[in-house]
Amino acid sequence: MKKWKYMFPFALVAFGIWACGEDTSPVECTTPECLGDQGGLSSAGDSLLGSSSSRSVLEISHETFEDGDTVEVSPLSSAGLLPPTESSSSAALPPPSSAVVVSSSSSHHHFFSSSAELVVSSSSSAAQPESPSFVEDHRSECQIGNIPTSVNNAKLPDPFMGLDGKRISTKDEWKCRREEIGAMLEKLMFGQKPRNPEKVEGSYSGGKLTIKVTDKGKSGSFSVSISNAGTKDKPKPALIGFGGGMMGGCGSLGNATNGLDIAMITFNPDNVAPESGGGMFFNIYGGNTDKYGTIIAWAWGVSRIIDALEKTPEAGIDVHHLAMTGCSRWGKGTLAVGAFDERIALTIPQESGSGGASLWRVGAQVNRQKGKQFVQGLNSAGSEGKWMISSFKSYDGRENTLPFDQHMLVSMVAPRPLLIIDNAGQEWLGEVPSNYCGQASLETYKALGVTENYTYSQEGGHAHCSLPNGQFDEVKDFMNKFLLGKDAKTGKIDYSKNTQTINFNKSEWIDWETPALR
Repeated sequence: MKKWKYMFPFALVAFGIWACGEDTSPVECTTPECLGDQGGLSSAGDSLLGSSSSRSVLEISHETFEDGDTVEVSPLSSAGLLPPTESSSSAALPPPSSAVVVSSSSSHHHFFSSSAELVVSSSSSAAQPESPSFVEDHRSECQIGNIPTSVNNAKLPDPFMGLDGKRISTKDEWKCRREEIGAMLEKLMFGQKPRNPEKVEGSYSGGKLTIKVTDKGKSGSFSVSISNAGTKDKPKPALIGFGGGMMGGCGSLGNATNGLDIAMITFNPDNVAPESGGGMFFNIYGGNTDKYGTIIAWAWGVSRIIDALEKTPEAGIDVHHLAMTGCSRWGKGTLAVGAFDERIALTIPQESGSGGASLWRVGAQVNRQKGKQFVQGLNSAGSEGKWMISSFKSYDGRENTLPFDQHMLVSMVAPRPLLIIDNAGQEWLGEVPSNYCGQASLETYKALGVTENYTYSQEGGHAHCSLPNGQFDEVKDFMNKFLLGKDAKTGKIDYSKNTQTINFNKSEWIDWETPALR
């Protein structure tokens, strides 16, 4: 099996209701993160809710969907998995920013550029693609056209339709199309993420990484804590989790990460941009929430953490195998981090709700049907926590004029691995619009031929930001496969444990065809 090593030189590729901002939610939070020092309570997820709806699991990898769509993953295609090999050797090359999962000779799942064409010959050797760059994004390589501020579209906008009015047809074109989507989201919703600061420095001591950033003639610093780190010679994959203060530690995945030999990096976003205003980010870049929302500031902060880790190998972190997670408001932040920094190898937003992996158009429809704000509406989400720029609130009540919806933010993560975790019992978070977003976002992973990199999981019967046991395996599978290089089955849409029957009528919301990007 060692022949694979020589044939394919591939590049290496988380509390409560208050803490998360959904303070109108009727569900009482019982997590230790919510109760601070009180703790001692067992997780509401220790008992699972029986299925109250028909089982609706769409197994993706090498399977046929219940709705008739067939997904074929060819192990020798440029977008698929190569056969796993057995070898004691390891090739640790930098991964690209735009990635598809393959197996290296060490059985680690690394990445290669979606723009590189892989040609396999049974009689000789494969084409040797150039090692792609490991970068935050590709914005500087792309020309962004005129961004519309209003459309008339009750359906979900086409993620594959460029600003020039032409649909993309290749995987290579996705690189700049995702940058167009990001530019739209920045202009209308988040504010523009500052890129390429003049200088980023890192220093590591006593389990603390200090990041100093200099830009626009100003400097600021913040720190993150690191536990279970590796060494300079043997760095470890890491999970970056929103946390800090009374709101808990590294993300909200709880015991799901037990037994995984990965480092934990805890990022307190208040150290960069507290929701009360001000903070390091605004001290450097000026402005206010008319210009930047706190979510994009948090995403900027994580990007600077990665910059510092790259320059501080003594921290013992394998920057090519980084996961990001957080719950509720921090789930929104997690999704933005993964969308706007391609160096994040695995993105796990949990219960992110409005402004995260939940559709604005569907949430507005649900509220009209209920005759009240059942799901957090755009004006509420656009005001709370200063997450978005203040002008975004003007779209409240006219969601159909948005030139994007949140399935496009989710799609920006593709083709990199993405696990979306939702709570069916939290209506304020949008049980239906979140589910529909999960199913609509799958279309991008289909188009890129990497459905094994995507799972949407929704389960009820537990407190907010308290991961139920039923979702532990999904977390472990994604961590094992995409951080640790172990075999695991991923790729599905699972809401079989929901509290209500949900029927996603694709034709009601999608009037475009999903291309097979070549």
